[in-house]
Amino acid sequence: MFNSMDCLGRSMGEDRVEQRKTLQIAIYSDGQSYKGVRDGIRLMPLDKLVIIREEVHGSSPVIEIPFNEFVKQIASALMTQVEEVKVSSGDLNEVLEAVKSVYRDNCSDYDDFIINVTGGGKLISCTAISSAFIIGIRAFWVDSKGVHMLPILKLGYQRILSETKLSILNALVRKHGRIGSLEQLSEMTGLDKSLISRHLNGSEDSEGLVELGLVTVNKGSRGRSELEITALGKIVTI
Repeated sequence: MFNSMDCLGRSMGEDRVEQRKTLQIAIYSDGQSYKGVRDGIRLMPLDKLVIIREEVHGSSPVIEIPFNEFVKQIASALMTQVEEVKVSSGDLNEVLEAVKSVYRDNCSDYDDFIINVTGGGKLISCTAISSAFIIGIRAFWVDSKGVHMLPILKLGYQRILSETKLSILNALVRKHGRIGSLEQLSEMTGLDKSLISRHLNGSEDSEGLVELGLVTVNKGSRGRSELEITALGKIVTI
């Protein structure tokens, strides 16, 4: 599995001797003006641009050039790589997965990641901000007053969670997000059921995975506890 800890420090502002390389993610929804994307390019650093594009069916067409032509113009003007990642909606799971994929696929080549949410609709911009917060990278928007950087969690969830909690999350991922009982989870992780329960429900000195919003627990058949990883839990396991 990809180890996000190898890349996490690059998004947290660590000092480096060599010149830093920045990947800028721009959120864009069909029907919006390209101005928000252009402003982010003009005002913030980038060595590569990835546009996460929400395909909005039935939206009013942008009174500008077609999107594909816009991408070509940007790539030519910047003389740099521009990629498009399509999402069908601003749904939390889909947008978080798209941001996670961009980060995972590029973190070994870039030192810094920033997300421009100016050109997106309300929902997709909110979910993009959520993913930036969780991973620990910067997000921003641009208006007539300039660039506004959004506050982020200083340390990503990966640095808050213990190895035991991460092993529980990873086991859920391997089972496509859902496990039918504590017994099954114990077999997969090699952890005692009482220890698993403590990491799920928390203790006096540590919040559990349920309270952190990373796992939900429901009563299944025969009183067994069915565990399901949440959208936030999925992105923590990048």
